[in-house]
Amino acid sequence: SCFSMALSAGLAKAGSPPEGLETQATVTFVPGTGITKSALSVRGWVPGMDEAAFREAAETAKENCPVSKALAAVPEITLNATLEAA
Repeated sequence: SCFSMALSAGLAKAGSPPEGLETQATVTFVPGTGITKSALSVRGWVPGMDEAAFREAAETAKENCPVSKALAAVPEITLNATLEAA
């Protein structure tokens, strides 16, 4: 939810508020090691935005949301961002 809120706020601030966002996070936890991977996937409906701009906004949200910052020590954090037709 933190990533979704950061992405929504960033899009709105840039003048492109989303009609909708669907986000999934899959976290890999290894006993004795901790979290080894976090995979984010987001689909967005943002009128007037192209795929490249959406992916850039999603990357910015991934880098700057508080939870991502808290998980900075996780060896692998991936992001798949897809813009759907609005």
